[in-house]
Amino acid sequence: MVPKKMSDSLPAMMMQKGRVSEGKNHPTIAMNITNMLICSKNCGTCPSYPGIRGEALFCASGPSKASVTENGCNCVTCPLFDRCSPYSIGYFCIHGKCSPKDTRTAIAKFTDTAKAYLQRFTFQVDDEEFIIEDAVKAEIIEDPEVRDIKLKFVGEKEVNSNSNTQILYASLNAGIPHTHVCGGRARCSTCRVIIEEGLEYCRPRNEREARLAKIKGFSPEVRLACQTTVDGDISLRRLVLDDHDISEAIRQGRGDINDVGREVDVTILFSDIRSFTAFSEKALPYDVIHILNRYFETIGNIIDINGGYIDKYMGDGIMAIFGLDKEIKDEHAYLAVKSSLEIQHAIDDFNNYLSQHFNHKFSAGVGIHSGTVIIGNLGFSKKKEYTALGDTVNTASRIESLNKKTGTAILTSESTYKRCHQYFTWGRKFKTKVKGKEEPVIVYEAIDFIL
Repeated sequence: MVPKKMSDSLPAMMMQKGRVSEGKNHPTIAMNITNMLICSKNCGTCPSYPGIRGEALFCASGPSKASVTENGCNCVTCPLFDRCSPYSIGYFCIHGKCSPKDTRTAIAKFTDTAKAYLQRFTFQVDDEEFIIEDAVKAEIIEDPEVRDIKLKFVGEKEVNSNSNTQILYASLNAGIPHTHVCGGRARCSTCRVIIEEGLEYCRPRNEREARLAKIKGFSPEVRLACQTTVDGDISLRRLVLDDHDISEAIRQGRGDINDVGREVDVTILFSDIRSFTAFSEKALPYDVIHILNRYFETIGNIIDINGGYIDKYMGDGIMAIFGLDKEIKDEHAYLAVKSSLEIQHAIDDFNNYLSQHFNHKFSAGVGIHSGTVIIGNLGFSKKKEYTALGDTVNTASRIESLNKKTGTAILTSESTYKRCHQYFTWGRKFKTKVKGKEEPVIVYEAIDFIL
């Protein structure tokens, strides 16, 4: 029941009984009583739920006929990026207009600051003009000489098609349950496939696909099946296979454009405090946290200034990635070694404070390796982290631990050394086995800057 004064002010009908259960299944909006009232009073086209045919989607009072307000306000975000401009989130405005008033909580403001930091590293997409210039303007490319082609779906079946039929419709016609939540309109990316062989036969992305690929950060081999046609035989694999994958794909569109993993060339730095255990055993808990935070603030500032992304903290250790900052993409090996030397100098100053107040000194070991990693958002949906995976990460960690064995402070791999050796002075060279690798690795001791 709704109070009479409230019901009189509602321009739309209240939710029909049968739609309550349907609303509870909404993938984005919790359909509680508050949201039911909002939907009934401010009924508009909801871009987040493709549950009803046509442009009119889910609304508490039935199919909606109102328009979407695309500017920023405190409203429901669109997880499909239906009408967003690049690097932004589209909004369905329940108030009919946008308000510049900042009503965020302190936690939200802190979170937004963290997001701004992350954006320096995660929005690594090509310039918009380049992508659109490379895109084919026509929605569908018609081949005047239609050719027969074969689509080999890895783990499923081989499909006979032609060069004028999009991959999505060829697979659906062959009985493959190919997911396409938005109805094949290049709005949701749930039909995406990865081209394993024959990428050269895929026609360039059209404007629709290029725009969504830019927003989501897709690598060249990830294509939208609903937009892609090919003029030769290819081997491919579907990436969204079940309800869990669909939910994950929808979540990916709600602000995280980097959930789709991609390979990048970077330099990984691991640093670890050598004498921290001895300090923690004799210090008060408050002092342990205080000193660690002060230490991380010191070296974190150095990493940040040099364009490094602080990936994670591991007790008294830290992992940083160089080469992700969109403003400083090149020379990441040089920047990582430069940071490691500056960290060593900073620890000398830090030890003046530590010895004076706690009668203790820190020393640190640093390991650096350059190579290819897989990067993306990883983890539980409520606690994802933007991180790097792969052999390059593992090798950098193993090199850092070699400092204990060799009695050094900074060791780099041969890959890093070759990229920046002319800028620094070097000490000993080691060839040794490390855990997890069959072949020995060659590492170099970094000493200082060349004056």
